[in-house]
Amino acid sequence: MKHRHHWLAVPLMIALLGVTGCSRGPEAATADAPQPATVDAIPGSDVHKITLTEKAMQQLGVETAPVRAAPAVAGAPATAGLTIIPVDAVIYDPQGHSWTYVVSDTHSFTRQAIVIDHIDGKNAFLKSGPAVGSPVVTVGASELLGAEYGVGEE
Repeated sequence: MKHRHHWLAVPLMIALLGVTGCSRGPEAATADAPQPATVDAIPGSDVHKITLTEKAMQQLGVETAPVRAAPAVAGAPATAGLTIIPVDAVIYDPQGHSWTYVVSDTHSFTRQAIVIDHIDGKNAFLKSGPAVGSPVVTVGASELLGAEYGVGEE
């Protein structure tokens, strides 16, 4: 499944350059100007908490949707115990592992590993991931990943 998502790379890189501020040149980055995103290490983890400014939230148009419990459907693949997130909330790291960004605080997001059982249309059915009701990022997740990995930084 890794090879089918290479088409995401180009739009991701273009979008990330705008989020990190590199697209405006060095004169735009001053000590007094707030950075669009701050990335803070989470002790004991290799993921980070990404916090966006209000302006960055608006520019990215960040949207979220809650994790849902998968309903039991006759004739469908077994869904007992699975959860559902929009397929737009699924992101892949450079190694091809699947993740989603969960809202951790106001304007803050944390990447969480997910295990996909199957994808059906616009829904990803998960074997493991965030709890039911947790808001996950459906618009802006690629830019968050770029901020976390430092894509576009000088």
